[in-house]
Amino acid sequence: MDCMNWKSKVAVITGASAGIGRATALAVGKLGVSVVLAARRKSQLEEVAKQIGTALPVVADISNEQDVERLIDETIKQFSRIDILINNAGSGLYAKVEETTPEQMERMWRVNFLGSFYCIRRVIPIMKKQGSGHIITVSSMAGVRGIPYKSAYCASKFAQIGLMDSLRRELQGVIHCTTILPGATESEFISSMENPKGRNIDYSGPPRKPTAVADAIVDAIEHPTARKITQKHGTTLAALNAISPDLTDWLVQKLKKETID
Repeated sequence: MDCMNWKSKVAVITGASAGIGRATALAVGKLGVSVVLAARRKSQLEEVAKQIGTALPVVADISNEQDVERLIDETIKQFSRIDILINNAGSGLYAKVEETTPEQMERMWRVNFLGSFYCIRRVIPIMKKQGSGHIITVSSMAGVRGIPYKSAYCASKFAQIGLMDSLRRELQGVIHCTTILPGATESEFISSMENPKGRNIDYSGPPRKPTAVADAIVDAIEHPTARKITQKHGTTLAALNAISPDLTDWLVQKLKKETID
């Protein structure tokens, strides 16, 4: 996508009221993109829209297919096109597998996976008709390597990556597809993560700023790529885990003295 044409583009961003979504909305808005902000919290959305100046806030729960339909319909009504979809909305759960209820697992999948699927499925015909578009899904390094106490979250993120890998091949030559793989990020996501046992949440390395991930997303729009890992040493970890999960388990446990209570 030619960076000289930013002002002609329309982007839909889910989970845009805070964290990575908010930072990304501000970043692309600064470049002149017409931004549609989606999230459940009206006041936060309106505040982000106010900072951008020319943005359309749409209160929507992307785990609800009808809300997604309304989000896309309002975007088309306002702007007549969608050039960029950024699937960013997500939720977390910190619990062992045997502690995870079916309801918690289902909720994780509805927000993290089905929410992305609903948005993707709805924008594909629009982008095909335009003859161009870019679908970006913010997954996680937790979708590359499983993490203790995050089984439900990891499962949904692994599924996102599989969906995007398949989609990239299906839409090759027409619509760009990029998966963003952040590590821990400073945002409300950490404090709002469901944590029934009140455990200390462990992360690999210090969390990065949301703006760092937003910068990576902007770069991916300018220079489309299949995947972009934003975490330092993330590429090495992913490669090592693909070659030898056993060795990676041993190395991580040795470096972090990881224990499972």
